[in-house]
Amino acid sequence: MTPAERSRLIDSLLDGEISEADFLRIEAELLVDSDVRAEYYDRLKLQLLLEREAADDAEAANHAEATASRDATTTEAAVGRADLPTRRAAYLLTAAALLTLAASLLVILPRIVPSDADRASLPAGPLAATALPAESKAKGFALLGGQSDAVWDGPAVESGSLLPAGTLKLISGLAHIELFSGVQMVVEGRAEFSIESPMEVRVARGRVRAYVPDAAKGFRVLTDQGEVIDLGTEFAIDVGAAGTRVDVLDGEVELRHGGSEAQRVLGGQSQRLTAAGIKASTDSGEVSIVSPQEFHRSLDRRLVERVQRWQQRMASLRTQSDPIAYYRTDPADRWSRRWDNIARLEAEDGGGTETLASDGAIVAARRTPDRWGRPDAALDFSRTGSRVRVDVPGQYQNLTLITWVKINSLDRWYNSLFLTDGHERFEPHWQMMNDGRLFFSVKARQRNQDGAAAQHIFYSPPIWDASLGGQWIMLAVVYDTDAQRVTHYVDGKAVSREAIPADHLVDTIRIGAASIGNWSEPMYRTDPEFVVRNLNGSMDEFAMFSAALSDEQILNWYQAGNPHE
Repeated sequence: MTPAERSRLIDSLLDGEISEADFLRIEAELLVDSDVRAEYYDRLKLQLLLEREAADDAEAANHAEATASRDATTTEAAVGRADLPTRRAAYLLTAAALLTLAASLLVILPRIVPSDADRASLPAGPLAATALPAESKAKGFALLGGQSDAVWDGPAVESGSLLPAGTLKLISGLAHIELFSGVQMVVEGRAEFSIESPMEVRVARGRVRAYVPDAAKGFRVLTDQGEVIDLGTEFAIDVGAAGTRVDVLDGEVELRHGGSEAQRVLGGQSQRLTAAGIKASTDSGEVSIVSPQEFHRSLDRRLVERVQRWQQRMASLRTQSDPIAYYRTDPADRWSRRWDNIARLEAEDGGGTETLASDGAIVAARRTPDRWGRPDAALDFSRTGSRVRVDVPGQYQNLTLITWVKINSLDRWYNSLFLTDGHERFEPHWQMMNDGRLFFSVKARQRNQDGAAAQHIFYSPPIWDASLGGQWIMLAVVYDTDAQRVTHYVDGKAVSREAIPADHLVDTIRIGAASIGNWSEPMYRTDPEFVVRNLNGSMDEFAMFSAALSDEQILNWYQAGNPHE
């Protein structure tokens, strides 16, 4: 898009005369290019200043007219009355322009998150406040840092997710909880507790061990028998029917019971809170619950075993289908810029690799920890230009795509997962919209009036929001020509199914040159300017099958690769 064309589209937008096609073009530019946004805000500011100046002139004219000599002649009064419709028309035009401008702002600006510089350039006043979009919000005071054999009463809680409000019941196992205040807690089932704030937890029963950093001194645990207030740095409690035993492992805590005087307990000492008051503990030993460090060391040992089992199951699952590609990062080869297609490597001994995808060429993407926590075992696509270039020969009647991703944010209109160059006839595109919906399409045989290949876009409902930021999730899509439908999956479960319209059914899918995690646009372009569509996040593995995998197969894939199972 040339500067002159860009200016024309901005003028049309501000004048309220922009067509739908042009609106989509300038919206895409505004979403990804800070220079375009700066030009838009400058033009907006200029128009508002002109409107404000016109309003001030009108106010001055009205004031002069009101304070003019009351001895004006009848003729002059008549002229003033004759001129009134003209002035009224001018004011109406000004009001209409402002309404049009406000409408354009309400349509496009909620989709754009201005930078600090953008915000600073907006004019002061109520219109500027209206133009700024609401910030993303999430709920919670803590997240689940990890769990071991944890069984929850109610919906399962995923590691890494925000803990919901209200009472939480851990039937068995261990859970590591990280509060936003910095407090680290290990809870052992059977336990019942609720997180009231980043600085306050209520425990009805169960064993809890807490490490409290200096920044969270004053953290308190509430029980039916009284309060435990930390003064630094580590303690454990066991809440039961007979009362609450408190062991201070390091530092000191303060115990409070009803209206009685608070009592301090130092490191190495134990006390008990009962209905009658604070008493010395007669139990020997300490509350037996592991520290956060010991908890994660145990998880690390179990993780090694889980990774080994996962790799074995992956090999078994791949042989049950028709793999075109299975890309996985080798953490031992951290400097390699090649993403090996393991399905190709496995097939080389027996030959017949002609229809399998090439190895991937890594561009700009950096190594990052994978969903198992292994360093350098996944790819981070958040740097502009990041992608993995692949070539996929052949034609396919059905198609299944699977990947594990960790999304930082959906800060652009399109967020790429797997896109072919150019998106021509019979070629698929898989990506996420900025509102959290999954997008999949295969260009059909027929063409639209403008000559472009027709497509039907299969959207899922919104499946991602800010509360899932930084969490690994498994995404999958199945294009099934036999069943004539497209199914989107999240974490092994179908979230949408949609019939493929008969006039858009494609049974000869072609891919060719393509990009994982980005869109390369037509590679023959000579203009260095490009739209930013790389995934702002990380990808652990990417699989492609020439078969339409079933619900059961997708679920098996998720269960085998879920690090929290």
